[in-house]
Amino acid sequence: MEQISGTGRVISILTALLLLAALLLAIVSVAGLGPFVPGTLPESVPIDYTVWEDGSKDASGIEHVGGLLFTKYVIPFEVLALVLLAALLGSLYMAKKEEE
Repeated sequence: MEQISGTGRVISILTALLLLAALLLAIVSVAGLGPFVPGTLPESVPIDYTVWEDGSKDASGIEHVGGLLFTKYVIPFEVLALVLLAALLGSLYMAKKEEE
């Protein structure tokens, strides 16, 4: 395995710090503590349960969660998908056997 040169090490550290800052900013923003969310805490959204033909209600609220996931929270959902994809590709690269 190759050793990283001085410049490469600095770039790696700066990249790691930038990603850490982005992660912390996302966590703080979602928690409602950051400057990107108005107010101190996000407002709660009432769940509209689906009423089926037999009169029963969908107690899981899955339609409500899916609706929010693909409307209000579509950007964080896509960012999470990219982060998970990068983690998957990184783990595959690290698990690959080296050829001599």
